Amino acid sequence: MFTKGKTYIWQWVLAVVISVTLWIISMSDKQFEIIEKLPVPAPVLSDDFIEIDYERQDSVSVTFTGKGIGVLRDQILRKPEMLHINVPLPDQEQTYPYSRSLELTENNVQFSGDRYSSLSAISFNPPAITVTIDHRITRYLPIRINAAGSVPERYLWPVLSNTIVQVTGARSIVNQLDSCYTDQVGSGGERIETVIEKPDGINNINPSSVIAELIYPVPVIEQMQ
Repeated sequence: MFTKGKTYIWQWVLAVVISVTLWIISMSDKQFEIIEKLPVPAPVLSDDFIEIDYERQDSVSVTFTGKGIGVLRDQILRKPEMLHINVPLPDQEQTYPYSRSLELTENNVQFSGDRYSSLSAISFNPPAITVTIDHRITRYLPIRINAAGSVPERYLWPVLSNTIVQVTGARSIVNQLDSCYTDQVGSGGERIETVIEKPDGINNINPSSVIAELIYPVPVIEQMQ
């Protein structure tokens, strides 16, 4: 009985070894395809420039393909993290804002560790990213209250904790602004903290919020003589 049991165990071990060997051999000839959706962060630019986001693609589907047991190792040990895009700046004579379509390649794939050793990126959807950049400038602009309700702000008495705000962003956009507006503020003398609206192409507003209040003007009664 002991001999038969021992023979049975070795037969089982041999069958497992043969199965694993055949599986590894089949893996070496099989083509695998893996699709990853990777984020596309904003490009790294010098402090003199800023990206204007005209609904730029924020993620891309990348198709990786490869053969062999190394594909399994890549999937377990390595992970593509994002697509890094590098925008070459044009010469100083270039008119801004400046747009450029950047074709994506395997070199754009950034990993959270080592790169894939058996998988290669063969296609991107979309195949290119369009980036628009402009000069970064700073201006100081007055703050306007965005009045809620039917009474325009000009017919009310605005009270603000700050009247001037520092605005940093794309030159083509900042130069078009004559003021910055708060979120909607109701009339009637209620003091609230309200956020200052940030238009597209604006990088920073300081302060980002203010204490605001809209008051009905005091009626003036003329004395009859």
